[in-house]
Formats: sequence, C-alpha cells, structure tokens
Amino acid sequence: MSEWEEISLGKYCKVQGGFAFKSKDFTEKGIPVAKIKNVKERDIDLTDCGFVDENLANTNSDYFVKNGDVLISMTGSGMNAPNSIVGRVARHIGLDNAFLINQRVGRFLIKDKDRLDKHFLFHYLSPRERQWELVSIATGSANQVNISGKQIESLKINLPPLPEQKAIAHILGTLDDKIELNRQINQTLEAMAQALFKSWFVDFDPVMDNALAAGNEIPDELQAMAEKRRSVIAKGNVIANSDEGGVKQSHQLLDTNPELAAQFPSSFVYNETLGKWIPEGWEVKRAEDISKITIGKTPPRKEQHWFEEIKTDSNFIWVSIKNMGNSGMYISDSDEYLTAESVEKFNVNKVPADTVILSFKMTVGRVAITTKEICTNEAIAHFSKLKVSLFSGYIYQYLKIFDYDGLGSTSSIATAVNSKLIKQMPFLVPKKKVLDEFKISVSKLNERILATQNEIETLTKLRDRLLPELISGRVRVPEGLILKS
Repeated sequence: MSEWEEISLGKYCKVQGGFAFKSKDFTEKGIPVAKIKNVKERDIDLTDCGFVDENLANTNSDYFVKNGDVLISMTGSGMNAPNSIVGRVARHIGLDNAFLINQRVGRFLIKDKDRLDKHFLFHYLSPRERQWELVSIATGSANQVNISGKQIESLKINLPPLPEQKAIAHILGTLDDKIELNRQINQTLEAMAQALFKSWFVDFDPVMDNALAAGNEIPDELQAMAEKRRSVIAKGNVIANSDEGGVKQSHQLLDTNPELAAQFPSSFVYNETLGKWIPEGWEVKRAEDISKITIGKTPPRKEQHWFEEIKTDSNFIWVSIKNMGNSGMYISDSDEYLTAESVEKFNVNKVPADTVILSFKMTVGRVAITTKEICTNEAIAHFSKLKVSLFSGYIYQYLKIFDYDGLGSTSSIATAVNSKLIKQMPFLVPKKKVLDEFKISVSKLNERILATQNEIETLTKLRDRLLPELISGRVRVPEGLILKS
C-alpha cells in the first residue's frame, strides 16, 4: 500500500455549508430545500422538506445540489441518540439543481478531481464508525452538537490512487444499484397488491358492479362511485368487443369471472362505526376482537448490558420505528438486539413470525410483517393470533391506508394515539370467501416481495462487510478491475 497517501480530507476537498434561509423565505410549494432532517443515512429524503420560490432559489444558485453530490448533517445529537447523530452522510442520485441545501447541511466540493473521486468519498464517509469520529470532535450540549466544515476537513483519510478509488466505488456502487433496483421492483409489486385491495375493500368496485348489473338502488353518497364504474364498464365492453391486429382484446371486469363476482354482494348497508356505506353482509369489528394486540417494551436504557449490537443464537431481534422505516413490507432483522435475560426479566413480549406490527407513537402508521420471532419497543403494536378469517396480508394493506387522524383526540396525532385506541380501531371484515380470493390473488406477489427483500438484505450485508475492507486496503481490488475502471 505504499502508493496510498495519508492526508487530511481538506487537502483535496472543502465543505460548503448550506444557505441560511430565513423563516419568512419558506413557502408551501416551490423549489425544495433539504434541511438537516432530510439528510438520512446514505440517502436524501425530501419528505417534509422546505420550499422557496424560484426567484429566491435562482438568486442562491450556488447552493443547488448536483447529481452525485455528497451531503453531511452538521448539527445533530451526540452518542446518546444514534438515530439522529451528527455527521450523517448521504448522496444525491438524480437530476442536477433539483433542490438546494439549507444551513447546517454541508456539501463536499472536490478541489482536485485527479486525486479524489466523489463516489469513493461517499463510501469512505458513510460507515457509522466515521460518524463516531465526527461526534468525538463535535461541540455543544448533550442533546445537540455541531461540527464545522474545518473539523470535517481535518479528518484523516488513507487515500488510494484515483484508479483504485474508482474501482472500489464501482464495486460498492454496483451493489447499491442492485439494492435500489430491488427496492423499486418491490414498490411496484406492493403497489399492485395495494391497488387490488383498494378496488375490493375501499372502493368496493365488485359490489358496485353487481349492484349496477342487478339494477339495485345506489345510495346518494355512492352515486359518484357508481358513475365511475358505469364508465369503466362501458369502456371495458368496447375493449372486449374490439379486434386489433386480429387479436381479440379482453378486460379485467368481474363479469369475465362470474364465479368470482358471485362471492361479492350486490347491495350496500350503512355502518355507524365507520360512518359510511359498506357491502351488505360484511362486518366491522374492533382490532382486539379480530386479533390479540400486544405492545413492545424497552429495558432500562441506562443498563446497556441488556442490549447487544450483534445477532447471536441466544438473543432477540429488537425492532424500533427506525427499523420499520427501512424494512419494506417484511421485517426480519434490526440493528439492535436484546439479551435473553432482559426479555425474561422485563417480560418483553415475543412477537411470532407472520405478525403485522404497527408504529403508533411519534411516527404513526409504519407497518410491516415479521418473518421470524422478534421483540419491539413500546412504540409498536403487534397484531398476532388472528381470531377471524383475516390474514396478515389483509391486515397489512388495511393498516397501510388507514386514516390515523381519526384516532387521536388532540391536535397532535403523534402524541394522541395510545394502545387503548389501537385496540379499538375499527376493522372491516369481509366474507371469508372474498378474503380467500384476495389471499390467492396476492400470495404470489407477496412471495416475490419477500424473496426480493431477502436478496436486498443479503446484498446490504455484503456491501456493509466489504466496504470497510476495501476502503482500508485490507482487501485489494484485483489489478484487472482497476485497469478496466
């Protein structure tokens, strides 16, 4: 490794702080502005970002982010709150000038592109170990610390030659690309399952089709839905009777499957609990009447011996809301574990596989299905041991689109929802034959989602294990790959 160069980061790059937009500058829409909270670990999430008008944005065009730019949070928590720790590093992959950066969001500007590759820089800075380095030199109070551009630039880095940097970045980037592609595939598959759920159990399309075919009376509140279905049916019949290129066209209306259509009723009844019309013969039950509802628990945080960072055969996966945000439809691991002794001592509920879990404190409405036995913290409710013909795939989709604003009794849904309200949540319970048909329809989709998600986890673990070995030089890139890069 004699050709590697140990330097301070600032030798080849500088940290540019974001623009100090004033409170009055922000508008409800316009050009997005990334704030500290939008800089997640590895990724930029512009959900709940700020906006400024286009004129102000163009006036401060130096703060527009380009494709491949590496950003860092310069304010955050210390070691006491790892989820919001200072020094989170993310990379923007997308269009140039899509958003600007606010103050305390830093951007790395490469001063010598012949000596430092920005993609290598991202991978070098992304491990949690690098964040601990930054925390150790940050200043501030126990709950909020700051780090300056100069402090970040003072970090020591053992830098390989540019061709090897690019080769390392290419290997890790290829894994990142495959992980992202799999995530997009799963988003598409889940959207397909959700579209069918919405059609059958929210818009009640099959019931409306049956009611229209039978000439039954449609409630005034459902007339708009009825008109929409008439249009769909009319359009479908035209398509079904067309002949393009010698190929007879078909459509997906239920009249092409009389046996399936027969499983749905042909009229509606008004339900007081939900405050709306539902299919005749379907029921509405409370969550505690359709499932065993349990809540997670956290052992005393000051007693760190109850927690472990590495999974073993004897400890328990311990899921937090943060883990649910990254998991996708299924969850099978976390970044923290409980010892078997803590689970027994503090009577922490063990959640079996194929259980739907729901976050209901601070961040309300994150949903996942467990693939193995886990434990959770007290901000997560568990829907296990279903008492009726419902199944986890239905519960998952129902909770994903549930209107949680109606649960709380205060202005802040994040603080209003409690376990008692979760147990009283109303659940629409269709007839068993309809649920069986839905289960058949989505089972293949869900199986593929799970298989793809398992591949994501495998690739993520491979990348995270390979990354420190490559950037430290303990594992070297084969010469042939360096030459190709």
